[in-house]
Amino acid sequence: MSEQWSEGPASSRRVEVSTLGEAMLRLSPPSGERLRDCGQLRVHVGGAEANVAVALASVGVSARWTSALPDTVLGRRVADSLASAGVVLDTVRWTAGERLGLYFAEIGSPPRPTSVLYDRAGTAFGSLQADHLDWAAVCEARIIHLTGITAALAPGSDALVLRTAREGRRRGALVVYDVNYRAALSSPEKAASFTAEVASDIDVLICRAEDARDLFGLAGDPPALADDPAKRLGVGRVVVTAGAGGAVARWDGESFAAPALPTVAVDRIGAGDAFAAGVLWGVIDGSPEDALRRGTAMASLAMSVQGDQCRFSAEEVLELARGAGREVRR
Repeated sequence: MSEQWSEGPASSRRVEVSTLGEAMLRLSPPSGERLRDCGQLRVHVGGAEANVAVALASVGVSARWTSALPDTVLGRRVADSLASAGVVLDTVRWTAGERLGLYFAEIGSPPRPTSVLYDRAGTAFGSLQADHLDWAAVCEARIIHLTGITAALAPGSDALVLRTAREGRRRGALVVYDVNYRAALSSPEKAASFTAEVASDIDVLICRAEDARDLFGLAGDPPALADDPAKRLGVGRVVVTAGAGGAVARWDGESFAAPALPTVAVDRIGAGDAFAAGVLWGVIDGSPEDALRRGTAMASLAMSVQGDQCRFSAEEVLELARGAGREVRR
């Protein structure tokens, strides 16, 4: 296998947020059709950390995405998509002889749930190891954003995430970890164990209410779900999302909350990543209140369009977060 890196000095540009994870192509049948019967598929670029980077770059927050991509037309499509949003790709590792992961998403409408089928064995990212990375470049950021999805992808991926968190902390970055549990990738026990292991190296934990239940056996209202992990894991800042129940945060001993926004969901995939991007944006500005409001606004906007990525401007997000939007803009 041969490899190369994106052109340009990798550490020449400091960014606000640096992310690391796998990207894939998503193939979806048209709305209202089933995968087994459809005659065509729509193509989107997806992947949790890539989605976060795109959402941040779209609102004007500089973001770097570190990953491995095959040097094929599909790998280039991913890079083109992220670069068009302004994401910095100078730490992407290009490889030959490997493949890009795919996933098939059938978008449901009540009572039919959305279903996802992964095809991500043998991907370029699966062979990425900690020793492959220039840590000074990867961590040239104010915030390092990581997820439990990446930790569960392949043998050694957990070590990669743990190393990234520790390198980021050592180099002075704020480390944010989104639990983002996927039952198709890991058992609840294993995901909970890794979260506990990485907890000493993270500054902000993001967790869905159902993940708090499934991984940590927690129940109760969202404020309690934020308070318990903060104490149990020793993380001073915990954000919990609860779908229609909005979001809450336990932040340096104080509690904050933001309601969910009324939304007609066209496509729910990627909403959690958009929420995380809004939280990071608020963290950069030093406001937990803004973090929750921007997060719920970006999640709502992400669900209003097809595809995984949330490509809305700062003006559009802030207008919704302030409740100042108009039904028809003209």
